[in-house]
Amino acid sequence: MGYFLLLLSFILLAGVWSARVGTRLGFPVLIGFVAIGMMLGPSGLHVSPKVPLSVAQSIGYVALILILFEGGLHTPLTRIRSVWKPAISLATVGVLVSSAIMTAISHYLLKLPFFPSALLGVAVSSTDAASVFSILGGQPLRRRLVDVLEVESGTNDPMAFFLTIVFMQWSIHGFGTVERAAWYVIGTLALQMLVGLAVGFVAGYLGSLANQRIKLDTGGLYPTLTLSFALSSYAGAALLHGSGFLAVYVASVVMGNRKLEHRYSIMRFHEGLSWTMHIVMYVVLGLQMSPARLWAILLPGMGLAVSALVIARPAAVWLSTLGMGYTRTEKVFISWAGLRGAVPIVLVLTAILSPTYTPATMLDAVFFVVIASTLLQGLTIKPLAQRLDLFESSPSDGLLELVAIAREHAVVMPIEIPEESDLVHKKMVEIQFPQNTLCYAIIRDSQVIVPRGATKLQAGDHLLVLSDRRHIPHLRRLFRAGQVGQSSFLP
Repeated sequence: MGYFLLLLSFILLAGVWSARVGTRLGFPVLIGFVAIGMMLGPSGLHVSPKVPLSVAQSIGYVALILILFEGGLHTPLTRIRSVWKPAISLATVGVLVSSAIMTAISHYLLKLPFFPSALLGVAVSSTDAASVFSILGGQPLRRRLVDVLEVESGTNDPMAFFLTIVFMQWSIHGFGTVERAAWYVIGTLALQMLVGLAVGFVAGYLGSLANQRIKLDTGGLYPTLTLSFALSSYAGAALLHGSGFLAVYVASVVMGNRKLEHRYSIMRFHEGLSWTMHIVMYVVLGLQMSPARLWAILLPGMGLAVSALVIARPAAVWLSTLGMGYTRTEKVFISWAGLRGAVPIVLVLTAILSPTYTPATMLDAVFFVVIASTLLQGLTIKPLAQRLDLFESSPSDGLLELVAIAREHAVVMPIEIPEESDLVHKKMVEIQFPQNTLCYAIIRDSQVIVPRGATKLQAGDHLLVLSDRRHIPHLRRLFRAGQVGQSSFLP
């Protein structure tokens, strides 16, 4: 057990370090995680054994659920409303176009039969917007591009999983006539999407309701409550033969756009959990890789990667956004921003573990496409956005200087007013705050109150006080030390 925990701690520390270095250098974070897995696995130092494919698939599914849920929590409905047409078009028509093109190319380059080629083509058609934004390093990309990439990324995974299921069922059972096949596809798609939407909406609504109505003894349990609804939304939809991933995304969007108790701690918890799952998932997937096997498919692998980048994705974007008002430069960027994440690998693992005939080279081919496309696109996406002039204007140097001054001197103090406090029922004007100190908000019963001089304090109030950090001892004397929370310097 000690050896396992030591190895796990090393993996997490190495993952955090590679994420920090990758973000600073504009290097794709995914590559660092996968490299750690390759280094520790049977093809490297042999520190860690190879993880069984079934275990890797299970880890991938859980990770995708939590990553999708975190992304949906941060997606305002206003963003979805503004780009739902192009985003849904990219997630449906775009995936179909890209899958068809990559199926033909996979068949030609790898000499695979139709069904393995189709499964491979579908697998490499799903994109990962989180990789794009981590590489851009927080630079202000045009809002309409950010929105369409985020919503597309959250909605094209269910479509890719649906097509994977269709091709697996087709290869195992067959559909007979074309008419029967068409009805199966239409019926299954309708069932998956409708059930996913319905379960996701119900789970999101019930989750937000439980968050508001259930009074927990500690704020640390509220993120656990939302986590339970993330997992149950997937499970509920899957048991009803719907799209579990669509249900997770819809549930998280619904919850994120409703009132949530302890919203900040919930968001931070799921953000940290999402990054942890990224590290674990990519390291586990890296354990499956072998440089020798990748070298064996170098030429066809490069052909697949280049085809996905310069043929399939651009064709899908151009056809999906016809007549939607996007400029040529914006379409070029959306085309190049189609980085592949872990979904393609999880899709291929699903196919390999099914009764479908899937050659082992499919896994190597998808690994190669994901790594190659991440390197090529990841290293060039930021310069491309700059060259196409797609970044919004940055704050002026004067404003940045003011922010630096504020960071150096200002501090925010959360202060609680318990029932036994002498300040209960006192007016704000009667409290002798230090000089250059301002109570700018009172949190009372989950409501934000902007205090005035006549505002009276009540038991249970939480004050947010902005002050010079030199006045922290004064504030601790004015309020009981136990009432004054941890100071937070301005970001």
